[in-house]
Amino acid sequence: MTDRKKDDTVQTGQTLSSDSTQDTTSLQIRIRELEKEIARLHTQIKEQRYGLTWLDVPEAFETESENKIPILEEVKEKAIDNGGETTPHIIIEGDNYPALSCLNYTHRGKIDVIYIDPPYNTGSDGFTYKDKRFLKEFPDGSPVPKDHPLRHSYWLSFMSKRLDLAKNLLSDKGVIFISIDDNEQANLKLLCNKVFGEPNFIAQIIWERAYAPVNLKKHFSESHDYVLCYAKKIDDLVCNGLPRSDIQNKDYKNIDNDPRGPWKAGNPSVGPAVEKNIYEITSPSGRKMLPPSGRSWLYTKERFEEMLADNRIYWGKDGNSIWAPKMFLSEIKEGVTPMTIWKYNEVGHSQDATKELKDIFNGNALFSYPKSVRLIQRILELYSQNTSTILDFFAGSGTTLHATMKLNAEDGGHRQCILVQQREGDNNICENVTYERNRRVMCGYTNSKGEQVEGLGGRLKYYRTAFVGKNASHNATDADRVELAHKAGYLLSMGENTLEEIAHTDTYQIFADNKGNATMYTAIFFTENYAKMPEFVAEIEKLQTFKETKNFLSLPQINVYIFCWGTPDIFESEFDNLRGIVLKAIPQPILDVYKSINQ
Repeated sequence: MTDRKKDDTVQTGQTLSSDSTQDTTSLQIRIRELEKEIARLHTQIKEQRYGLTWLDVPEAFETESENKIPILEEVKEKAIDNGGETTPHIIIEGDNYPALSCLNYTHRGKIDVIYIDPPYNTGSDGFTYKDKRFLKEFPDGSPVPKDHPLRHSYWLSFMSKRLDLAKNLLSDKGVIFISIDDNEQANLKLLCNKVFGEPNFIAQIIWERAYAPVNLKKHFSESHDYVLCYAKKIDDLVCNGLPRSDIQNKDYKNIDNDPRGPWKAGNPSVGPAVEKNIYEITSPSGRKMLPPSGRSWLYTKERFEEMLADNRIYWGKDGNSIWAPKMFLSEIKEGVTPMTIWKYNEVGHSQDATKELKDIFNGNALFSYPKSVRLIQRILELYSQNTSTILDFFAGSGTTLHATMKLNAEDGGHRQCILVQQREGDNNICENVTYERNRRVMCGYTNSKGEQVEGLGGRLKYYRTAFVGKNASHNATDADRVELAHKAGYLLSMGENTLEEIAHTDTYQIFADNKGNATMYTAIFFTENYAKMPEFVAEIEKLQTFKETKNFLSLPQINVYIFCWGTPDIFESEFDNLRGIVLKAIPQPILDVYKSINQ
């Protein structure tokens, strides 16, 4: 009996020893990986004396996303045309990282306003990070709890990659707005300082998202979120200001029937005093006056005399009061400078936003914590122009497109909005909420009260991210290049903003910018079967008809993409008889962009 127990112990010991060796080896590999990360982090700390430093955790993507080349495919049955000549709005279904990669080819330097509402990393909002180092344990990623030691590092790694890509998309006059709460606000501001540059910080807006306290809260009931605002180049950025309200205009009168219209009396003095602006003024009745003690007049004596001669000085009802400059309503700045606290009665609150969404979906709450249309519309009023391009790559319920269409309807604008939203499981939020909400807003719907709401009109195109080849862009083979050229048509058409496909054969595709009245085309010859080139050229020649544009005739511009291994110059002779042709190569320029952003 004793011997059998001894033998069992030996055998068990051998098994444990083998398992222990494997565990030790695995642990040593993990330790070496962590040591490398710590060494890299230590180098960063030494090189960067002040700023934000975190454990940059490598993010894992789907196998296709990591090992293939991203493209876009149109879902044609979801296209909407409800009138209007504006360029179609765009919805892209898919993870925002490959979608932003595609946009880095199609829209680099073209986006005027970005608004995003990323996950807040509260510990209970479902933020999931796929840590590349732990794919065996968590192959699909896992929600990040509040007590996770890498909670903030995961979130910063996630956001940093996407903000880097977003910065490339902004035009020189572009601006980005990011909603956030206290969980990551401090980290986000430092991250944005790093990505966009601290001098390009514009404001940290406080949005009063709630109007009543939650008495169950132990200490404070949070009633606000933040919206961080950064410019691409702050010196080039122009703020439109907010529209003047009737309340702000009510103080302007025209008591002397001045032909320049309503005015109000301004303050004639400023402080502290400017010595050259201290001088004696005599009123029409002979009263002599100096500025108050410690202050000086607002204007120099010469400027005062000019204003007096131009009837821009008010002397009071009796003509003997202290003078005041007449501030004409017609001459003041068109818009009011915005303040950094946005009240719920001005831009809506969370309950408003939920009610708006329920109303569109007949009382159904299909999405948690949507943003108010008025909140996004204010952002667009401040920094968009009538023809601006707007992007939201955490689109959620699609409020940004709704706000864009509403503002276009109000001011006659032609803004184009691009939304990116992933499926998020079997429910497919992008299709069932983001798209469906804006389809109803565009085409009209019956609200929760049974009332018919007229559509805002417009057009929309729906795309999905897809992947081609068998290798990532930096390792693309010739076979990968051939497949990319064959399937890059929708990506190229989006880059040229010619979204209407009017021809598609086994050798070429042709797209137009506006259905029925095109002034620009994109033609793509995507094969090495150059024997079909004459047929392609003949189709392009048919497009060379004069169009009447603003009382004169012009030929449309045609961007011609040709599959080639080098430059497209060797094909110039094929188009000698045509004008308005711009030759471009595929697929190498696409790969070059992808490689540059993934270095």
